[in-house]
Amino acid sequence: MRLVDPTSSSDQPDSLSAARISHSNLSSKVYQALRSSLAIGELMPGQKLTGRMLSEKLGVSQTPVREAMLQLVAERALTMNINRSVTVPTLSREKFVELRDMRVALEGLAARCAAEHVQAQHITALKALHKKMIAAKREGQYSTTLRLNREIHFGVYELSQRQELVAMIESLWVRTGPYLNLIYKNVDPNKIEPHEHEALFSALKARDAQACEASIVRDIIEGGRPILAHLVTAANVGG
Repeated sequence: MRLVDPTSSSDQPDSLSAARISHSNLSSKVYQALRSSLAIGELMPGQKLTGRMLSEKLGVSQTPVREAMLQLVAERALTMNINRSVTVPTLSREKFVELRDMRVALEGLAARCAAEHVQAQHITALKALHKKMIAAKREGQYSTTLRLNREIHFGVYELSQRQELVAMIESLWVRTGPYLNLIYKNVDPNKIEPHEHEALFSALKARDAQACEASIVRDIIEGGRPILAHLVTAANVGG
């Protein structure tokens, strides 16, 4: 994403709900679309995925879909079951906490590094995305809210100028993203409280690396509370 121009478009679909794929390098494009859908919660924990369903959704043959699914299975972003069916993984509370703690460490580092490189136009673009995100949340458009939230976070992380770090963070979002919809399960769309992004923008403006890290960490921890509550309840019911 080029944060200076948040309205710019790409020839790659952002997710499964985006434009149908009709370009070359189909396997790569399908792979990116599936990763994005996992990262923003379009695909749900335990959801079964079939080559036919995904190929119809994307307007491509089943071959690139199967290749992309196998790649995601290898990355543990999808699960292949004994009967060869493919599903979105479910996480235990312990596994979610492990992945969350990894996010805290890596995203905190990225936020600290971003403070060294941020410019005024970056903050302006981030605030514009945040304004759209809040508007979408007020209207109960939670899929749009989650997509914009991801754009904001990775807009910050890309400012770190550490490509390997950002790639590792992306992989963690793919693993935990299917649970993001739980954040809004019992949310009143009319109740808009001060958002941690606002503190982050202030910290970026001040180039305060420590405050940037602290803000990101709070956002991850607080955002994960509804997910943890759900996983604890699910474990108690299942146990």
